[in-house]
Amino acid sequence: MAILAVFATLFSCKNNSSGPAAKGNITASPSKQTPKGKYSIKSGIVEYKTRMMGMDMKQTLAFDDYGKEELTEVIVEMMGAEVHTFSLSRDGFIYRYDLMKKTGTKRPLSQGRDLNIDFENLSGQMARDMNLKKEGSEEFLGRSCEKMSIDYTKMQMKGTYLLYKGVALKVDSDLGSVKMNLVAGKFLENPEIPAAKFEVPADIKIVESK
Repeated sequence: MAILAVFATLFSCKNNSSGPAAKGNITASPSKQTPKGKYSIKSGIVEYKTRMMGMDMKQTLAFDDYGKEELTEVIVEMMGAEVHTFSLSRDGFIYRYDLMKKTGTKRPLSQGRDLNIDFENLSGQMARDMNLKKEGSEEFLGRSCEKMSIDYTKMQMKGTYLLYKGVALKVDSDLGSVKMNLVAGKFLENPEIPAAKFEVPADIKIVESK
């Protein structure tokens, strides 16, 4: 689903290489301690307002177990109809499904760019490739956030991010000619989330994507 390109601009990157960096660049996790997962908080629910390709969208991110289980929900109106899609990451797979069509796909996470950048576990080499830099801090939603910039020439990707414990609360990015603005309006930190939230609905027909 093309709408899930909202998160294709923020992709997961994990490996263990390291090395020296240019002044001002990030070469490893911004966190001082080794995180347990993608985020340094156990669970969270973030409600965003998103604008991309001239369309306004409602987007919700829910995660548990430090990001090992993660669900992104996107709702947008297209040509007078509501499109309601989900992207679920768990157990090493990414599931994408449409509640209206009752269909979806499944494939290994390693096969593509499916979720937001794993800032907590970036290797030094990836940080250099992305020209990732700290740009100071900024208050947002009552929290002190790290401000990061990216200029990833290989992917034609540029942007700035406000991060709180690895969670992106505000994003302004360009991916080639596509511009995206992502702004959190509500953020629940460490809520109790039912396990069923991270299950594909039983009435969705899932096929393996090659």
